[in-house]
Order: sequence, then C-alpha cells, then structure tokens
Amino acid sequence: MKTKKTILAVALLLLVGFSVNAKQQNSKFSKLRFLQQQKALSAKGISSTQLKRPYFENDQFSVPRESQAYDGKRNITEEISYIKGKSQIIIKDTLKPSFEWILPLADIAFMHDAAKAEANRRVDGYAITHATIEGRDYSNFYRNLSMNQNTEMARNLHGSFYYGHNQLWRKLIKPTTSGRYVLNRLLANVTSLATDYLLIKLPYGFAYQHEEFHRSVMAVRGIYSYDEVWKFGKGFDIAVVKVKDEDLVYLKDKHPADLVRLAAAGVEGEYAYFQRIREDNFFNSAGYPSVGLMILGTAHAVSYVNLPFASRFNAITDSILQHDKTDILARDFTGYDFSAWVYDLFRPEESYVDRGTWPEGTGIKRPIKESDLTPEMKDFLRETGNMQYLNFISPFHVGINKLRINDQFKFNFALRSLPTSFGYYAGGDFYVEKRDKKLLVSLGVNRSKNLILPDIQCKFYDIKPKNSQRIIANMKIAIWLQPKDQLFHASHSMAGAFVNLQPNYELSKQVRLFGDIEYKTKGWLFGNEYLDSKFGFRFGIKIKTS
Repeated sequence: MKTKKTILAVALLLLVGFSVNAKQQNSKFSKLRFLQQQKALSAKGISSTQLKRPYFENDQFSVPRESQAYDGKRNITEEISYIKGKSQIIIKDTLKPSFEWILPLADIAFMHDAAKAEANRRVDGYAITHATIEGRDYSNFYRNLSMNQNTEMARNLHGSFYYGHNQLWRKLIKPTTSGRYVLNRLLANVTSLATDYLLIKLPYGFAYQHEEFHRSVMAVRGIYSYDEVWKFGKGFDIAVVKVKDEDLVYLKDKHPADLVRLAAAGVEGEYAYFQRIREDNFFNSAGYPSVGLMILGTAHAVSYVNLPFASRFNAITDSILQHDKTDILARDFTGYDFSAWVYDLFRPEESYVDRGTWPEGTGIKRPIKESDLTPEMKDFLRETGNMQYLNFISPFHVGINKLRINDQFKFNFALRSLPTSFGYYAGGDFYVEKRDKKLLVSLGVNRSKNLILPDIQCKFYDIKPKNSQRIIANMKIAIWLQPKDQLFHASHSMAGAFVNLQPNYELSKQVRLFGDIEYKTKGWLFGNEYLDSKFGFRFGIKIKTS
C-alpha cells in the first residue's frame, strides 16, 4: 500500500507541476505576444495590417500563406515563431492533420510459424507432432499477425479516426488563441474516446491487440488458437479459444518460460500500443487525441494485474468453471491471466496436468484461483501489481506530447512496468529530439526472485545517408542481462542483444516502401514474441495523406 501511495503521489505532483508551469508560460506569453509580433514586423519594415490574424501551428505562430512576407532569409512566420519559441516550455501539437498508414505486408519468420499452427489444426494434430505445411496453411494470414504487425494495424485503425477527429475540430474550432486551442484538444479527445470505445472490440482494435499478443506466443510453438473477436457482436466477453490441453501440457513441459510469457502477453500488447502512439505524437507531431484511451487502457491493465486480490476473484473464477464442462475447445486458454502467470512463474517444473481435472467435467482445470496461490506468490504478484502504477506517470497522459528544454532540445518521457517471462520489467522511455536527431532511449531493470539486472534500448529515427534523397532509415539496438533460461528462481544471468534496421525508400511524397531486418539472441524483448534467438525480416508499404 505504501508503494502504491508513493507512486500516485509522485504522479500527482508531476502533473500538477506541469499544469502550473504551462499556465505560467501561457500567461507570460499572452502579455508579450502583441509587442513581440509588432517588433518582429517592424524589424522587417512590414505593418501588422499586412497580415491576417495568426493562429497556432505546432509550437509556432502560423500566418496564412497568402499574407506571409519574405525578406530572402526568413519569412515573418518564422521570425515570430522564433521569438515565441524562447518563452514556451510545453509545445502545442500540430493541428494540420495528416496520417501515415503503415501496412506490414509480411513478417516472414512469424508467417512460417503461424502456418505450422494452422497445419496442426488442419490435420487435428498437436504442436508436438509438427504437421507438414501446405500452401493453404498461409491463407489465414490476416488473422495470424506477429506482435509487430498487430501493433501497426491497431495504430492504423485507431489512428485513422484520430486523423478524422483532428480534421473535424480544426474546421469547427480553429485554434486562433490558447483558449480555443485547449477547447479544440478537449473536444477532439472526447469524441475520439467515443469512437475508440466502438473500435476496441473490432478486429485490429485495442482489445484485439491484447488477445493477439497471447496468440502470437502460442503460434511460435506451433499451437493453434482462435480469437473470438472475429465473432462479431460478442461484445467485450471475448477469449482465446480452441486450444487443446495437450498443447498446453507440451508448452509447460518443453518451454515453461513461454507459458509464463503467454499469460502476461495481453497486457504487454496494451502497453506496446501506447508506446507506438507516443512515438508518433512526439517524433511526428501527429497530435493524436488519444488521451482517453491511454488513461482508461492503462487503468484496465493496472487493475487486471491486480485482479486476483479483489474480494470477488475466487467467486468469478468458480463461475468460469461452471461453464464448458465437457467442451474443452470452447474454454479460454487460461482463465484470468495473472493468477496463472504467477502460479507458473513459481512452478516451472510442475506438470500442467497437476492442475487437476475440470470440476464435474473433462480435461485439465486451467483457471487458477487466489486460494491456489502460496503467500510467496501473492507477495510477488502484489509487488508486480504495485509497480504497474508507474505506467500512469507521463506527460502524455494529460495531452502534453513534447517539452522544450531549449531552442534545440525537446524531450518527453513515460515510465513503464510490465510482467515478463522471468518476473517483471520496470523503467522508462525517454523521447529526445535535438535539432534533426531523433532518439528513443529505454532504460530499465529486469526483476526476478534473486536478480535485478540492467536493460538498455536505443532507437534512432530518420537516419539519412549522405548523397541519397530517397532513402531514410530507423535503427534499434538493445542489450540486456536477464535470468538464465528466463527462470524466476535463477541465480545467474545471461546477456542478450537485439539489432534492427528499417530502411525506407521513397517512391513519391506520399508512398514509401520499407523493410525490417533484425536479429535477437535468446531473451525477452518488449513487443517481440520470441524468447529464442531469431533472425527476422518484414516488408511493407507506407502511405501518407500529405
């Protein structure tokens, strides 16, 4: 309880501090705005009557094109922007709506693994039997996407509507003043939350992202599963079904760390989506009105990890056991995620069969009740649950997407913690823009029973090779220490690394081709379904509005 109160207090103080500072900066600027603008115009020998009323565009004044003046070096819009920029810490979002659809057409390594799972289903086999893959086993590619592909598709779906809301409110309430800017953003976020609510239960929506991260972990081991999101009209009572007991027995016996990761992967998917949205809002000034889903989605993830401590938890788990007593394939693959997660985290050597028989039914009893957990399990789950409150600490949660440190340095951050295959990760994402250099640095620790180990990731954006006008690239590098064999009780660590290069080739101003070439050693990597070492290749197309 002390940990939770401390984290919430820090978050509250941080947000209050940002709000007070923003108010002070806006008040200061409003008093100086007119005089500064007149000074800039006078220095260029231009009367203010020559210009139409300026409005905010990103962190700058923007003057309508037909009324801009130019002296051969810097136009008046830039001059005013330069003066204003020195007095503002919180940078306003750009309100010139644009969007880029990123279509990851193929993830070669994962497509092959997903096809193995489809082949096993086709012959009514099991993961351990390794059925021969046929061409038709690739036909369901649209619902067998990797973690990376699903994250981009969720961004495409929700982001398209964010783009629409930005277009709508730009027309209805042009942000000509700070007050109108705040009203514009408030209304855009309110209406976006309404459409997010309708989208989350659709294929490629936010809830789908949660379930598909579960499925991705099973697919890499050849285990077939089905996402009930494809049963349109089912509402929020969706599950991952059609998983055989024999496949779960195999997974626990041969790959115990994957079974632990399987239970935690849904919440990992939610956090991966939020990180992806933040990248666009910071590096691309996308201005997505995503605050509502970000807050409520984070609240859902935090409460879900802590759900086993709810007084009703044993009762609702018992209610699950009253259904599907004889239909094994109709059951959810695990029940509620995090009682199963901590149970298998502590007992990697125990056979899955030892869970017992489904009460008054057939097959293995998959759900784990709170009463099945030992005091040690509960203590670690409570620690993990308390760490989840770190995910609320970020200026992004109140719509602040970029902070100005000085004229050349912009910054933002988001703290992050999530359960993993060996315990949990805790750290932060730090978004940095210095001149034309863009960098995301993730610093954190990997926590297990006996070990606290470092984890460092760096992603570089928009790298431009010399003498090339059409090629641009992103690059990501990660190094870590994690418990040996991903086991919670391990007393020794193992080093790991990951490198990714994503070249983009511009076909036109609106269309780019891209590829992803990457390699990782053994270990857990946020947003990557493989715990084994893996070489990967993806390719796709990017299409932007303007």
